[in-house]
Amino acid sequence: MQPLIFLRTKKLTERLTVKKIQITNKLGLHARAAAKFVKISTTLSSQVWVKFGKYCVCGTSILGLMSLAAKQGSSIEIKCKGKRSFSDLQKLVDLIKNNFGEEKRVKQTNVKEKIFKGIGVSSGVFIGECFLKEPVGLAFSHYKISKDDIRKEVKRFDGAVKKSILELNKLIKSVQSKNLSGNNEMKFILEAHVLMLRSSSLVNDARKNIEKKLINAEWSIVDEHKKHEDQYKKIKDNYFRERFDDVKDVCRRIISNLKVDKLGKKTKHDLNNKIVISEELSAADLMVIQKNKISGLISGQGGPEGHFAIIARSLSIPTVVGVKGISDVLKNGEKIIIDGDNGFVIRNPNNTSVRKYSNIIEDQNNQNLKLNSFKNISPITIDKKRIFVEANVDTSQEVKDAMGKGIDGIGLFRSEYLYMNRKNLPSENEQFHLIKDSLSELKNKKITIRTLDIGNDKQIESFEKLIPPSPNPALGLRAIRLTLAFPKIFEKQISAILRASFFGSLRIMLPMVSNVSEFLEAKEIILNVRKKLKKNKIKISNKVPEIGVLIETPAAALISDSLAKHCDFFAIGTNDLTMYTLAIDRGDETVAKIYDPGHLSVLKLIKMTSEAGKNANIPVSICGEMAGDVFFTALLIGMGIDILSMSTSRILKVKQFINLISVKECFELSKRVTEQIDSGDIKKHLEKFKKRIENRI
Repeated sequence: MQPLIFLRTKKLTERLTVKKIQITNKLGLHARAAAKFVKISTTLSSQVWVKFGKYCVCGTSILGLMSLAAKQGSSIEIKCKGKRSFSDLQKLVDLIKNNFGEEKRVKQTNVKEKIFKGIGVSSGVFIGECFLKEPVGLAFSHYKISKDDIRKEVKRFDGAVKKSILELNKLIKSVQSKNLSGNNEMKFILEAHVLMLRSSSLVNDARKNIEKKLINAEWSIVDEHKKHEDQYKKIKDNYFRERFDDVKDVCRRIISNLKVDKLGKKTKHDLNNKIVISEELSAADLMVIQKNKISGLISGQGGPEGHFAIIARSLSIPTVVGVKGISDVLKNGEKIIIDGDNGFVIRNPNNTSVRKYSNIIEDQNNQNLKLNSFKNISPITIDKKRIFVEANVDTSQEVKDAMGKGIDGIGLFRSEYLYMNRKNLPSENEQFHLIKDSLSELKNKKITIRTLDIGNDKQIESFEKLIPPSPNPALGLRAIRLTLAFPKIFEKQISAILRASFFGSLRIMLPMVSNVSEFLEAKEIILNVRKKLKKNKIKISNKVPEIGVLIETPAAALISDSLAKHCDFFAIGTNDLTMYTLAIDRGDETVAKIYDPGHLSVLKLIKMTSEAGKNANIPVSICGEMAGDVFFTALLIGMGIDILSMSTSRILKVKQFINLISVKECFELSKRVTEQIDSGDIKKHLEKFKKRIENRI
């Protein structure tokens, strides 16, 4: 559905409110439905019109409404003009959403099974009833104000911002009071939203828009929403592109608190054992409804790296996203199957599907019990080869969660989150405390800090004025190139890392290095910062931290033998390595299907890097998505990789898989795979091996 638009008419006491909405009842705008529409319209103080196609009729004319011949699936436009245009229109919208009071449940007798394909972002399967959650739209009043009204309008805007902060702080307290899985991630996201409301261009520029453009507060914040949306659409990196969800959530909250006409108290629904469906679900939505025992989540929009997907995984709720239009098709109470492993949503499942998935659920429950036993089991192959399993994290809270899975260390600590959603760069002390807090959770295990990995392809507000626009941001000033271009920023981060080294074991990893000179220049800066700290008698580790390279480009892999002579370790970032090798943006839906980390060219670069590290006697790890996918586990071990770093949710599954395989069969698999010339044949070998090992469980 389209957002509400309010137009102030010549009479300042009247507004014209417009909304497009889809007719969802089976018979469309037929006689009984039209009669109910007219009955409500005649009780309203507003004038009502309904438009469909080229024709516009009065909302109190039953014949006029019937003449539109709006069928199920048709989108009509409703216009209300009057003092209470918003609340009046909402009554008509509610009538249509409720299918004009007709039977909501779809009769299952003549409806065939239908399978919808989306993206599975949190594994698991469930069979049950669905509940349709109406998304909160960016409804807004759209009018100019006079200069005399500026102060009043800014005050109204600031009041909405303040109320939004109070609401979020209340949610944070609620999250902290409950010892539930996923609450650490929730708290982190909510705090980021508060930070945006307190100090960001989103809020500050919206306030300036009111003063300079003489527009109302709602219009101003929606303009800023659109501006940020346009910026985020240009981002190549999936993880950062999907951070726009946070901006959208904040804008919605402000809009909600600006509304004069409230829609009354929210109806409470029992969501226990329900599969919640909406065209768009956010992390904030999940925080509100997670007190219910939800059994599944389906969203028409979203991707695998958004905060919503991240929290859904941490809560272990089967989740499928990217099923466009799903909320327009399904009805409340329908029986469906959600398959978070394969990204399927099955409507009106037949007996065969129900039996099949019931067996999967039983196996799934048994498997979860088995996986929990691996929390305290080391990953050792059946021929006694120790493999090290580490975690990829963003915060100290995530470090704590990962430690509960029995990890060997942190293989990738992303340092970027402190730079996100803020106008100013983080201080050295902020960065120092983040790393120190993480080390305190690790109990002497090692943490690998990746230095700042942002640039033109990752919109970080505090860098917008520093980085000039690039025609091809993914190939522009980013990662090590950026930090070497702005050495003062790099030095501040390195100083924080070195100060934290006094409190535990850490390594420094340099991203996107593509030649030896870049590494040597960065290493020189690190050593110089260390000298200054020692000179000023600031406590740091007695040892110089190990300094390594994140291999992410074909260039780095091809000269890995040269790089290995100078650095202390390698980590292979298979996500970017695959993207740059195949020249494919996995965030682009038109080519995402051919994004393949198992492509022979990528495998050869991994093998080459592994051998270069072995020859130089330095450790080599994998920290891309491949590391956490058991489809590739044996292949990577067979190519000489014995350190795998992954998202926390995948640790136990990988540990279990490692304990079922031998190094000998891993080497044999690697040999067979690298002899293939076709990606399809490679996948067949890997799938066959995976199934054989899973039969041992």
